[in-house]
Amino acid sequence: MGDEANDKRAIHIDAGGSQPVGPGQPQAASFDPSVMDFGHYAGRTIAELALEDPDYLLWLARHPSGARYRNEIARVLGPLPVLPQY
Repeated sequence: MGDEANDKRAIHIDAGGSQPVGPGQPQAASFDPSVMDFGHYAGRTIAELALEDPDYLLWLARHPSGARYRNEIARVLGPLPVLPQY
């Protein structure tokens, strides 16, 4: 193994104009609820998916990862069914 494990030299990290993110950091709102930004359908609009895979949108509306898309899904598909609480 040698001395690599004990090498304690400082490294230089260039910030490159980046800004911190996280709670309490001001950020411009760049989220567009009409366009998927993750997964297989990234880049596709909710309206496109309503025509091609409405069952996926119904699933997404129930899933925690789809919470931010629920209003747009309801706008495109109509009122979403209410699931019973157990």
